[in-house]
Amino acid sequence: MKRIAWTPDRLWSALLSDDKARVAATLGCGPSNVYARLQRFRATSPGGSGFRHVVDRDVHRLMAGMLDGARFEALAAVAFVSSPPPPVFDHLLAAAGRGVQVRLLFRADNLAGGLVRTLQRGGVDFRTLADLHAKFLITDTTAMNGSANFTQASAERASEVATFFSNPLLVHDLRAVFYDYWRRARPY
Repeated sequence: MKRIAWTPDRLWSALLSDDKARVAATLGCGPSNVYARLQRFRATSPGGSGFRHVVDRDVHRLMAGMLDGARFEALAAVAFVSSPPPPVFDHLLAAAGRGVQVRLLFRADNLAGGLVRTLQRGGVDFRTLADLHAKFLITDTTAMNGSANFTQASAERASEVATFFSNPLLVHDLRAVFYDYWRRARPY
């Protein structure tokens, strides 16, 4: 069997396909390869496919857990990143250091020199969007949509709420929103 480059896009396409045998034929591998990769991809989802509402400090704690479990991609859209950033930011950089494809969107007026250097050194692909106010995180097959920014205030004292979920169709829809923003955003 040939070795397949399992990109996040290929994994999502296989996950959403009703015909795994056809996916295998298209990629030139066996169906067992497809099922094994999808099992590993799904295993990155903490807590099954249900919804979980989380408040205050637990939002950042669970975001850090998502980033620690990421194996393929981490997509984050946050309006603001403080200087210095909160501990969850280190988990984002660590994911990039493990070879996870990490992409970050934040507001254009939040661009600071130290932050830019940290992102560039850490291998994080990032862009800015002038009117961004969204706050969400996607890692592999899990997503968080809520009020938390990557700021010290958000991590330490602000009242935050977020919904964590891993329903594949809903995560895929939010991933499409991310990439719509990504296309409109300004590369740095």
